[in-house]
Amino acid sequence: MTGYSEQVNRTAGHPSFGAVVSKLRGSASNDIPPFVSLRGMSIGTEPGYLGVAHRPFTPDGPGLQNLRLASGVNTARFGERKHLLAEFDQLRREVEVDASGTMKGMDAFTTRAFDMIASGVVRKALDLSREEPRTRDRYKGIEQFLTARRLVEAGVGCVTLSIGGWDTHSSNFKTLKKQLPELDRGIANLIQDLHDRGMQDDVVTVVWGEFGRTPKINSSDAGRDHWAPVMSALVAGGGLKMGQAIGASSARAEVPKDRPYKVPQLLATLYHALGIDPSLTFPNSAGRPMYILDERAPVTELL
Repeated sequence: MTGYSEQVNRTAGHPSFGAVVSKLRGSASNDIPPFVSLRGMSIGTEPGYLGVAHRPFTPDGPGLQNLRLASGVNTARFGERKHLLAEFDQLRREVEVDASGTMKGMDAFTTRAFDMIASGVVRKALDLSREEPRTRDRYKGIEQFLTARRLVEAGVGCVTLSIGGWDTHSSNFKTLKKQLPELDRGIANLIQDLHDRGMQDDVVTVVWGEFGRTPKINSSDAGRDHWAPVMSALVAGGGLKMGQAIGASSARAEVPKDRPYKVPQLLATLYHALGIDPSLTFPNSAGRPMYILDERAPVTELL
């Protein structure tokens, strides 16, 4: 999600793909979050040195209720509360100096939260009851895919989601027999909906994990363990060249056989699809300019 290893990011703090989209693309209006994570604030969603203003919006907990005006609060009172909060924040800012920029980032988050509540656009996008019953039935059990589609339609720049747990160290075949049909149905419905709405060239969909699985089944629990040497990814849309399998592994899926690509190269391709130059730099917390990606050669077959 960043183009850098976890070990590197423990100290470097490179931003996630969604955070970069938030920084450079933003939203057409402040009431739409540019980056939404439907899997919470998990590893791979952090804004790193871009700051807390570019954290993802996560509709966890009460969700829709938190995006409504409180009972008895009209638009005028809501505006008064926003003004009062700004006054308190200004007082706090005068008392303490914020060299890290955290307060500024929180201000941006707070402003967006007020605007989201006032407009109701995000609340409506998250309200799946607004979809036709036939559509809801197609996405039954895989609602995150429908939510993602509605958020993108509302103007969100990047949405990330995850269904199920894929760490099949045990009962690999039993687990996948249930999960793979759900994933297949989610992807098929989402891609078809994007095509039906003429959005296939405006939205790029990526399905992948952080590594592959061992070519051999483990001896104790009929599971498959972590396997870093080779993995695969599915890419659809975004104006990229579709209908092809790029590269191959050895016969036993142990190592790449030809056209090996790395994670940063696919991320560079995705940035290209969004009109973002991966050679751009941002200052880190020490003021040093850092490239979005150090490895920027794209997957040429997709371009």
